[in-house]
Amino acid sequence: MELNGKKYEINFSICTREGDFGRRAWSGLWGYGFGNNSGVKSESESEKDKKRKLIIRDKCKDLSLIKKAVEFCEKEVGGFNNGWEIKIESDLLIGSGLGSSAAIGTAVVWGLLQDCPEKIKDKVVKKIEDWQHGKSSGVDQTIVKNGGMIKFRKGEKIEKVKIKNLPEFLLIDSGKPKESTREMVRLVGEKKEKYGKIFKRMGEISENWKVELIKENERLLEEIGVVGRKARRMVKEIEEIGGMAKICGAGGIKKGSGILLGYHKNILKLRKLAEERKWKVYQVELGVKGVKYE
Repeated sequence: MELNGKKYEINFSICTREGDFGRRAWSGLWGYGFGNNSGVKSESESEKDKKRKLIIRDKCKDLSLIKKAVEFCEKEVGGFNNGWEIKIESDLLIGSGLGSSAAIGTAVVWGLLQDCPEKIKDKVVKKIEDWQHGKSSGVDQTIVKNGGMIKFRKGEKIEKVKIKNLPEFLLIDSGKPKESTREMVRLVGEKKEKYGKIFKRMGEISENWKVELIKENERLLEEIGVVGRKARRMVKEIEEIGGMAKICGAGGIKKGSGILLGYHKNILKLRKLAEERKWKVYQVELGVKGVKYE
């Protein structure tokens, strides 16, 4: 995958002390990947864990998600006979609506539970996502695993979607939300009855998706109150030059709202605006492959 002209991948190298498993679990979402060497951390919980090593090269300082993912894996198989080592190199934006927790959880589970059936792996990743967000829909882990583009409806079989001549998009950073995904999901859940018609329209848009509907989708998200002032202002400026944008994840109100998916038929105009406003932008490749072993 390429990001801003550089090739990246979400690379979890997991091995035993007796030797490498010979395979690496790899997962990606939005064509994003790892590749930052901002620092190295190694941790050992106790004398029993001397054979275990967790090395993180990552902007994320909170290791609780990774530790919890390993914990769920161990519980599923009743513990590991051998020691293990996990190396993570990450340049993925955390807590910004890109499904980073699903990408990390999927890669850890597929790496540590290689011999388990896929249903077991899915179940463990779901536990990780529920622990992180309160109650997850399953959409992030599904797209991370399968890759490409899919139509997802909870409880139903996923449907692969093919879009010819997919236009170019940019990811634009409106700032990391102060609220967690868990908080935003709870907020939306409380408004479900009040905004029933809006949610219904969102569903109709997803059934008949086309790029022109991004603008309407963003407006609906603003109506239910998940887009903060800063992000709304950025979206307005993008629309003023003939483009459109919408938030990618659960959003945020008090500060940033996470990553915006931006589009303009002349992408250079959008890049120019971002440069003038000093917004952080990321070129993105959509519809990439899902989890795999190497």
